[in-house]
Amino acid sequence: MVICAQAQQEDLKVGLILSGGGAKGIAHIGVLKEIERAGVRIDYIGGTSMGAIVGGLYACGYTASQLEEMLLSTNLTDVINDKFDRDFMSFDTKEDASRYGITLPIVKGRIQFPLSLSKGQNVYAMFVQLMHEQRNTQDFAKLPIPFYCVATDIKTGARTVLDKGYLPLAVNASSALPTLFSPVRVGDRMLIDGGIVDNYPIDEMLSKGMDVIIGIDVQTNTSSTDETSTLSEMLTRISSFQTQKQMGLKRKKTQIYIRPELAAFNILSFDKQKEIMAQGVLAGQKARPQLLALAKNQKQRVKELKEIPHSFKLDKLLVGTTPNYKTNYLLGKLRVKSKNTYSFKKLKEGMANLAATQNFDAFRYSLKTENGKEVLKMTPPETKYTTLFRGSLHYDKLLGALALVNLTKKHAFLKNDEVSLDIMLGAYFQYAFSYFIDKGEFWSVGLSAIQHQFDTAAPVSFNTDQFATNKSTRTRVLVQRNTWYVQTLFKEEAVLGAGLAHQHNVFKTNLFDTQTARFLYADKADYYSALGYLKVDTRDDKFYPNKGGFFEGDINYYFSKKSSGEDITFAPFLIAKANMGATVSLDSKWALLFSTSGGFTVGDTTSSAFDFTFGGYGNTPVLNYQTFIGLPQQHVAGNSFVKAETTIDYEFTPKHHLKMLLNGGIVSTDIFKTGQWKRGIDYYSAGIAYGLETFAGPIELTAAYSPQFSKLLFHVNIGWQF
Repeated sequence: MVICAQAQQEDLKVGLILSGGGAKGIAHIGVLKEIERAGVRIDYIGGTSMGAIVGGLYACGYTASQLEEMLLSTNLTDVINDKFDRDFMSFDTKEDASRYGITLPIVKGRIQFPLSLSKGQNVYAMFVQLMHEQRNTQDFAKLPIPFYCVATDIKTGARTVLDKGYLPLAVNASSALPTLFSPVRVGDRMLIDGGIVDNYPIDEMLSKGMDVIIGIDVQTNTSSTDETSTLSEMLTRISSFQTQKQMGLKRKKTQIYIRPELAAFNILSFDKQKEIMAQGVLAGQKARPQLLALAKNQKQRVKELKEIPHSFKLDKLLVGTTPNYKTNYLLGKLRVKSKNTYSFKKLKEGMANLAATQNFDAFRYSLKTENGKEVLKMTPPETKYTTLFRGSLHYDKLLGALALVNLTKKHAFLKNDEVSLDIMLGAYFQYAFSYFIDKGEFWSVGLSAIQHQFDTAAPVSFNTDQFATNKSTRTRVLVQRNTWYVQTLFKEEAVLGAGLAHQHNVFKTNLFDTQTARFLYADKADYYSALGYLKVDTRDDKFYPNKGGFFEGDINYYFSKKSSGEDITFAPFLIAKANMGATVSLDSKWALLFSTSGGFTVGDTTSSAFDFTFGGYGNTPVLNYQTFIGLPQQHVAGNSFVKAETTIDYEFTPKHHLKMLLNGGIVSTDIFKTGQWKRGIDYYSAGIAYGLETFAGPIELTAAYSPQFSKLLFHVNIGWQF
């Protein structure tokens, strides 16, 4: 009715209001497609939360179809959860990620749960890239389509209109949903989601001189569902009570009111983006007669297709120091230098490297033109949480069921050090302690101490007349290894190190020596060695990779042995082993994994404790035990081995995997000296496994068969490896 009354005007100006609603805001894009299809020109946009995101991007010049394409090509769950590609993590962080299931800060002696699920780093990086062409537009009224958004001041609860400044930061603040995202600092204010105070920001639009206001409301009635599934949703529902009371008046101020049917979705339904967008399209189609009538009273504006920026020029880099991390450390993680052109992917990698260290709270940066130069400016705030509690669960046939409790303290004695203590609770007490002074690509220094205890049926050797030279028996194993080492990193993907180690072995068998009236020990001694190692890891996931490869190689030269009552003269010996592999992605669901490994001994160890053994599957690496499906734990042993594995991984539905495995190998005495490794495979096996990715780590159930054992074996592995 209003449109008809104003039909005498030659050109109607149209304002667009986009409400907040979390994932339900995806419906805005569907409605925008119908608005464009009807030929309506938008002259001003106001939005809150998800409405600010869609509205801000549309104000930059993107079309609804482009927004749809961006949406469908992005894994929103990974972006929101700040899931970083494994490539972005430091080497130590990669190992921690496959070790600990939970990480929580400790404040004043108490474990504290995080205030938000995500720091919003990935979301912000996306805004910086997509809005880059408008980086120097400080007044949002001068964007291709004038724009404003609303946020909430967390200190005062005041409604804050953002219509000037750095656009990515403003949109980020307006959409910082409590408990989902960390608050965003804008100037001297800490801001959160604008939907808390105004989820349908129409009042500013009334002063912009618009003739017609179109409102897209993706809020749902608080009574549309009786339950809430998340804390974020509960807070949104609480804040929406007041908002919905105001909607009656706000709706009267809206000439064309469009409300998609979204009762079946919640604010976190990002996995249902197609269905939500379809509801937006349907709602836009219902309003098509009004939209067509409006378009007839407007002058049409040709909207050029906007290209997504993929690179940027960097003339100057301004990185502020922090109390514990100097500029060189920050630059080393960023891996960008001034006077170069970089892809936004490269910038995202650098920022992800910084964020993945977990040394900083949510940080924002700007990429703008200052005095004719393209400047990247940032000062990441250090996290105030320097003491962490971490935990995990694990089960395998060798170590049994274990619960891992970890305490980590950063900056314990020096600015760049870290102390970590693992206590592993199970049938036997086990621990892992480390002290590390991190100097990145310079030489770092560390100390580590670990203890493993378990029972095994590995073949052992004796030097007694009462027993045969080799005997299979149940053995209680205790291994303590203390290492001092230095190491250096190469682009966070490779680590090279060397050191000195002390290893205390106690291998107590259940064989009783009647002559001494004691149980026999397969080994009870202290060994001292020099070591060197090289590790490379470019996989995107340790357990279910789709790309990348790895190499792990080490050499240990044992130069001294101490043992009470030892009659045999000790001679130094050397043990070397390596394991490498690569992954080939066949498509989005299929991956082919190849790996090969080998090891040998130079000299006489005089102890079967250092033998390479085949058997078991999914165990944490301990001693020289090599997993081999289809064979029982430590089924066969020798002082040298070669092995090859092939795995076909089919992710038939997200997080669910079907794996087909083939193993082949040789383990015996001096296989490289005798040429045995050239004569064919002695042990081979095949298996099939079901794997499930969970928050507590992978769960795998494997059935395997080896002709050399002639029985079908079942392997069960649960949780992270430690």
